[in-house]
Amino acid sequence: MFKHFCRGGGRLKLPIDEPALAPASRKQKKRLRNVKRLSVLVVAVTIMATGFMATKSSSLAGALRQSSWDGTVTHAQLQNLSLPPPQESRNVGGTRRFRVFMAADAPNLSLCKSVMSSVALGYPLPILLNWKGEFNRPEWHLAGSHIAKLESLHAAIEALLADPNDIAHDDDLAVLVDSYDVWFQLPPSVLIQRYHQINKDADRRIRDQWRETWRGRGDDDDDDFPIPPPKQNIVVTSAKDCHPGPESGSHPHYDHWPQSPMPKFMYGPGTDKVSGPLFDPARKYKKVRPRCVNSGMIMGTMGALRAALARSKDKIAEAERTGRQLWSDQALLGEVIGEQELWREWVRHLGATWDGDDDDTAGAPLYGGLHRDVVPIARAALREGKNFEFGIGLDYAFSTIPPTCSAEEDGDFVALSDHEQVEAASERAGVVDGVRVRGVPPELLLHTTPNAARDAITYRDPLRDIAWGEVPLYTDFFFGTTPVGIHHNAYVDGLKAWRIDNWWERMWFHRHLRRLVSSHLILPQQTGSGGVRPIVRVANVSSDGVEVVYVPPASESQEKVVTVFEPARRGAAGEEAVFEPISFDGICQRGKKPWFEELFGDKIGPLAL
Repeated sequence: MFKHFCRGGGRLKLPIDEPALAPASRKQKKRLRNVKRLSVLVVAVTIMATGFMATKSSSLAGALRQSSWDGTVTHAQLQNLSLPPPQESRNVGGTRRFRVFMAADAPNLSLCKSVMSSVALGYPLPILLNWKGEFNRPEWHLAGSHIAKLESLHAAIEALLADPNDIAHDDDLAVLVDSYDVWFQLPPSVLIQRYHQINKDADRRIRDQWRETWRGRGDDDDDDFPIPPPKQNIVVTSAKDCHPGPESGSHPHYDHWPQSPMPKFMYGPGTDKVSGPLFDPARKYKKVRPRCVNSGMIMGTMGALRAALARSKDKIAEAERTGRQLWSDQALLGEVIGEQELWREWVRHLGATWDGDDDDTAGAPLYGGLHRDVVPIARAALREGKNFEFGIGLDYAFSTIPPTCSAEEDGDFVALSDHEQVEAASERAGVVDGVRVRGVPPELLLHTTPNAARDAITYRDPLRDIAWGEVPLYTDFFFGTTPVGIHHNAYVDGLKAWRIDNWWERMWFHRHLRRLVSSHLILPQQTGSGGVRPIVRVANVSSDGVEVVYVPPASESQEKVVTVFEPARRGAAGEEAVFEPISFDGICQRGKKPWFEELFGDKIGPLAL
């Protein structure tokens, strides 16, 4: 377009065929001066705004100012990232309460079965959440009822911990289970022991990961790195399929989650391969080791749950502010866990490059070599002081209340002492290397401490005469595990509804149900020596080495009844949350046929104590 530039004489030749510009008029000159002034003003405002934002976003004593920060993280900054456990957590031996929560909004025989299975086995009477739909959002998909499950649990825990009568503590244990499709089959002592064992195993794996980091930089000593390996306090059931994803409004970042610690040959040569016909989505994941989240059971200390659920609540509020919707509690919880895993990934990266100096000038590179998903987490942790570590992990071994979807044919009811029956069932399931079931779970046979042995003599236990090896227990033959409960979410060929209708009579306790329920509801469950019968005693889990004794909530020493959590109304001055009793008729009766006829099937009539 341009023929040439002529520098001689100070003139610039214009493009060919374009006329020379006429001299600027007075009006044009004035307009040009105004444009220049405006440009200067915009630049000045931009510089001031940039400086303000840089100052505002800086934290940790100004170490991250944009103008001077060199991209390293110092010892002092890492110490600020090394967050202590919740302030009220003692983690010492002694008495701790155990509570059961279920989210339910209407009476139903399925809810009745879930509740009665827990009562028959000696669990504390459950607390029902969102019973009147107080936490629902009608304009959201599914009325926001799934999201309400997490919000209502957070509100209930907050109310209990804030009670002036000191009825709850951060170290108390709580479990939330799905209310319409979960049945318990083993007593609470087994669930609590497995919870602690899962956490111990996870702590060991995480500690090994941290040490691998030190070895990667030629250092076997991890004491100099300010951030210690996290400890697990929350256990969530795991899933084979990573669903749902970002389409739910939440992003779990599953690509950054750990691989399953279960054997790599668990399902034979096709382990971890997604296969099967496209029209059968459940069986596609049949041979996948679980490593994603299923929110059918969430269990942890009250303090740890409060912190993790508060983060979920913040995400719900952010979605509302931006006009988005969240429809999956599972994906929302998965996003909290996913950000935790991104944070751990970043911290391990820092540990691998840490030089060990204590002065404020030594440090590790912040972003070099990091995945792009990790960078926002690192920035938020350093600049805003956000905490992403909540001590959440998964039940990889299907030992608590695992889902049955994508595992529809993997388990069945067997008498664990009948080796021939177990062997035949394992073969039918397709286990590749023989029987993996090792008889009756040890948690059912052994007294956990010497004091537990004395409890068996002192207190009346309605389950004391159960021959656990001879009753039919649902068992997963690939994991070789008899889980604490069954989560009926198997959807192949409509199995979920069919099993809820037809498997109730197969539960080992069904023929004893009325007697077991009545026995556990009778007050008091104590002897002349006084004291409520402990649920379980656990050794070697407290920081001081003293055994931990789990007992029901104090209210059960006065009345054993299902309660409904009713939150304080927003804006109602002086009003407090309450836990209102509800009858079995109130949670079980729906339709004309009496609930007790369908539930017990013994033609004796209503439940009478």
